[in-house]
Amino acid sequence: MRARLCSCLGSWGLLGLRRQGQFGRDFWFFPVAIRQNSVTGYIWVYGRRQRVRYAFSQIRNFVCFG
Repeated sequence: MRARLCSCLGSWGLLGLRRQGQFGRDFWFFPVAIRQNSVTGYIWVYGRRQRVRYAFSQIRNFVCFG
């Protein structure tokens, strides 16, 4: 998962969580930073971007478009 997200830094992708999160289970995600155990990026909520961070253990899949 980490390698897949690293190759998609700065590109929009569809992020899938293992469990339902605050913004749903699947949503558009723009990764900007990879840490040892997590990824930080932006999602689009009500016309504004919001910064979020997810642990790799929370992520089910990620598909990059770009």
